[in-house]
Amino acid sequence: MHFTVNDVSKSFGGRPALDRVSFAVGERDFVCLLGPSGCGKTTLLRIVAGLLATDSGSIMLGARDITRMPARERNFGIVFQSYSLFPNMTVAENIGYGMKLRGLPPRAAAARRDELLRLIQLPDEAGKYPAQLSGGQQQRVALARALAVDPALLLLDEPLSALDARVREQMRGEIHQVQRQLGIPTLMVTHDQQEALTLADTIICMNRGRIEQIGTPRQLYMNPATRFVAQFIGASNLLPTSWVREALPTLLSGRPAAPDHHLEACLRPEDVHATAAEDGEGTVRAVTFLGSMIRLVIDWRGRSFTAEQHRDCTLKPGDSVTLDVRPDRSAWVAA
Repeated sequence: MHFTVNDVSKSFGGRPALDRVSFAVGERDFVCLLGPSGCGKTTLLRIVAGLLATDSGSIMLGARDITRMPARERNFGIVFQSYSLFPNMTVAENIGYGMKLRGLPPRAAAARRDELLRLIQLPDEAGKYPAQLSGGQQQRVALARALAVDPALLLLDEPLSALDARVREQMRGEIHQVQRQLGIPTLMVTHDQQEALTLADTIICMNRGRIEQIGTPRQLYMNPATRFVAQFIGASNLLPTSWVREALPTLLSGRPAAPDHHLEACLRPEDVHATAAEDGEGTVRAVTFLGSMIRLVIDWRGRSFTAEQHRDCTLKPGDSVTLDVRPDRSAWVAA
């Protein structure tokens, strides 16, 4: 069912946390609220869940206004960062808790519980308690508990941030697979850009209570609309228009019409290529090995550039280089 947030605002002690935020989640969409700590994304999720009242604006589920509807009546599934499993209940009892509250017949509840245990790949752990499970297993159980009530919307609040890197990557894949298999519209809060790029159909990038840009992961990475988006999602080289006119005029072909001080050119590091040259205008200042690639910091034409190249790159600090950039891969952002 289509879900929309319309002009939602919220303040705490006179300080705005959300400023007229609007967006939509389609019937099978996976949408990520992405932004730094304090940008308002968790406040927004709590308002959507019904755990916090909005000061103004509305929340619609299909054609129904649920803005003032209590959380227990919204039929949304929620997975928190801390799992929030009941420690004195077994895995089976945790998963079945919401179904029991809703009065689902025991036989139907047991069938649904067993189905979810298979879905989260824990069919033999039904009798264990949360303390007997790993962090990744506990998060799977929390996900199954949220899904057990067949929610109209699944809400995920930084669900992977407490896990180590290897388990976090594995859980990303599992959450993505479960969401695709069940087709449940999902809204997830994260500050992890890689998580958002991996999971989302749509990313809502937030900053200081406002939406900076909404789009697909590819759109936000390849065509960031603002300086904030360009810097928050991936690394970037941001170049003032005045410098571009003098040093890289080939980039001007795609520049929108606006005063120079309103725009900057954005070049991603992988679109800047350095080649060793005795008479090169550039000088390598730093080299960082990142496993699959080499990151270079290069002084060129009065500016510092970041470039990323294949790990076979043999450049070292002090080397003279020429730089090649791809004008077709540049973007112009609001400064």
